[in-house]
Amino acid sequence: MQDSYFRVWSIFLGLVIFIAGSMSLLGRFEPVAQLDTAGYRDFPVDRLDNALNSQRTFVYPLILKAFQWLFGSNALLPFFQYSVSALASGTFMRTLMRCGWQPGLALGATLPMMTSLMVLDYTHLVTPDLVAQSFAILAVSSWLSILHKGGGLLQWVLLGTWIFFAYQTKPAYLFLLVFVPVGGAIARWWLFAEQRDSLVLGVKLAIASFVPFLGWCTLRWVLVGHFGLVAFGGYNIVGIAGQLLQREWVDELTADVQQLAREILERREQRKDWSSKISYSTYESQYNPMVWEIAVPAASKLYGNDSRAMNFELSRFSKEVIATKPVSYLIWLALAANNAFKQCLELTILNPMVTLSMFAMLLLHSFRWQLRKSKTSATAMEDIRSDQAYQTIVWLGIGYAMCNLMLVILVETPISRYCGPAAVFISSLPVMLAVSMFRWNSSLRANQVIHD
Repeated sequence: MQDSYFRVWSIFLGLVIFIAGSMSLLGRFEPVAQLDTAGYRDFPVDRLDNALNSQRTFVYPLILKAFQWLFGSNALLPFFQYSVSALASGTFMRTLMRCGWQPGLALGATLPMMTSLMVLDYTHLVTPDLVAQSFAILAVSSWLSILHKGGGLLQWVLLGTWIFFAYQTKPAYLFLLVFVPVGGAIARWWLFAEQRDSLVLGVKLAIASFVPFLGWCTLRWVLVGHFGLVAFGGYNIVGIAGQLLQREWVDELTADVQQLAREILERREQRKDWSSKISYSTYESQYNPMVWEIAVPAASKLYGNDSRAMNFELSRFSKEVIATKPVSYLIWLALAANNAFKQCLELTILNPMVTLSMFAMLLLHSFRWQLRKSKTSATAMEDIRSDQAYQTIVWLGIGYAMCNLMLVILVETPISRYCGPAAVFISSLPVMLAVSMFRWNSSLRANQVIHD
């Protein structure tokens, strides 16, 4: 067993070093700013109330400030982001083995994390995406440890801490507040047949998840008069609601909202490139123009440059539009959910480790067919269905992705920077299958040698 542990850790560290070397040769460790980078760099740290009033959460801006203070630039930031991702993946693999997984399956579940879109395409970007995903993986590691082994005080503290850091790095990870307790209770009841304590565990997980969040929201309410993670939700959802709005709906809105609705319509109708076609591609291509070129300037004209006031009015406008014509919003949700599913599938298949595993499974299946021994595919599939490791990864992959993307599509378009992290655990399954098939073929070949 010790040899197995040494072998899987050697393979994992070898892959981490190989990817780092390859990315370094390709220039992928040189930081590249994005459109939203300035918002993180300009995060106010002079006063606490200014920081709490910011549209950005605080973790990633503080990381940028720390690099600026320690090194004078963000030149080493990609190395840090890659290292955090590797550490999170290694922690996940260690957790799986401590939960009783065979080392090979734990390795198979972990390897595609290091070859995912987020690692290969986002390591060098000055955005919080990769760091936030890493915190989420660490949170899931603590969650799995608690589900399997009950977890000591340290695991419970770590669970709350990693969840807090995840959504304080990127608010899209607020879905963990729901997934962790609800998913934990269901998994405890379904996977581990512990019906008696599943509800109690769910309550404990909810407390560990929500107490830091409610504490933060209360702090902001006391100091700046706003209860919530950040005052930014209105900016997100108006990108959808502003496209749904039709001129004939305006009179059905309340008087306070009608002025903003008319201002948005006028600015929208002035654009010759604007399309009213009902399709996901239209909503996605017009999302950012609707927010930053139409709705925000319209709100700024009416309410000044107070970001909190603008967020409140944009949010109120969006909620009224959706409440007035909920069918149009449901159509949007259906279009977005369909696109999210296809993107998750595409990004999973395009993961190099998954692609390699699928190719290897084809070869291994062909080899096993030639051996024509007693262990049939049906028997192998029965082994998979009864293996708790596979049951866990299927439940984790599907549940994590669904909760993640459900939050996203409610307020914005599910683009690849959201779908990639959502599918991070789905990509584990095909690699685990390839590992199992390799093990079965090795067993068959050994049996053939013995019989011969």
